[in-house]
Amino acid sequence: MSNNPNNSGQPNKTQSILQEVDKVKDVMHNNIGLMLNNHDKASNLQDKTASMSNNARLFKKQTVTIRRQMWCRNMKLQLIIIAVVILVLAVILIPIIMKFV
Repeated sequence: MSNNPNNSGQPNKTQSILQEVDKVKDVMHNNIGLMLNNHDKASNLQDKTASMSNNARLFKKQTVTIRRQMWCRNMKLQLIIIAVVILVLAVILIPIIMKFV
C-alpha cells in the first residue's frame, strides 16, 4: 500500500491542514482578544463622554449663574458711579445757581 500514489501524501497533508487550523485558531484568538480590548476601550470612552457631558452641563449652569452675579455687580457699580456724579454735580451746581438767584 505504500506504493499507492494517493496514500503517500496523506500524513503530510493532514499535518499541513492541522497546522493551518492551528494558525487560524491563533488568529481567531488574537482577533477575539483585540475585539474584547476594543469593546473595553469603547465602553471606557463612553463613560468618559457621559462624564464630560455632565461636566459641560454643570459648567454652563455655573457660567450662567456667574454671569448674572457679575451683571448685578456691574449694575450696582454703575448706579453708585451715577449717584456720585449726580451728587458731585449737585454740590458744584447748587452754590453756583444760588449765587445767581
